[in-house]
Amino acid sequence: TTFFGIVDFMSTAPWFVEQGLIMSGLLSQDDDMARIFRIFRIFRILQLEDFVVAFSKLDNVFRASKDVLKATGLLALIIWVGCGALFYIFEENNPNWRECDSSVPLHTNETGHPGCYDFKSTAECNQFYPDLCSQKAFTDMPNALYYTAVFLGGEWGVIDFTWPGRIVCLFLCVVGIALYAIPVGTLFDSFGAVLGLGGDDDEEEDEDTGEKAEPEKYQ
Repeated sequence: TTFFGIVDFMSTAPWFVEQGLIMSGLLSQDDDMARIFRIFRIFRILQLEDFVVAFSKLDNVFRASKDVLKATGLLALIIWVGCGALFYIFEENNPNWRECDSSVPLHTNETGHPGCYDFKSTAECNQFYPDLCSQKAFTDMPNALYYTAVFLGGEWGVIDFTWPGRIVCLFLCVVGIALYAIPVGTLFDSFGAVLGLGGDDDEEEDEDTGEKAEPEKYQ
């Protein structure tokens, strides 16, 4: 008759009902209607109430670190948008991101017949070779923000940057580590502090109730 007993009954009883219907021939084991009884197993999630103490500890950790997390998040947003804008400015016309059709030469010395990498931008290449030139990286600001987010995670999906772009990459290598280290260190510090406070509270409760264990006496 307890709450958790009812939860166990609601999550397991439908299985016995399903087996009874199958044995009576009213329901086929491969029938889709039999699968509906499996939904009742979701009631087992109510057993998470057993871990409410652990969840409250985690909530205290995030509450203790919220100021640092907010500051770090704002700093990360500024760096993300700022570096994304710099990448877009420096790498928009980088010919290393340009791809052309096999019929278009890469480089030529002919004045009236330039190659794929001889143009200042992909737009100029498409003007001379209609629909034969394309660029996938740093074509616009959202695209630059996507690549910047990947770079901040430590992955480099593209290489061959311009010199200004390489400087931005070096900056992200240093700042990216710091952005991850600050919140992680703060969370671990707060977690240790919360666990320490919890131990002190338990000792105070034992003292108040007089249930603190007395040292054993040896004869």
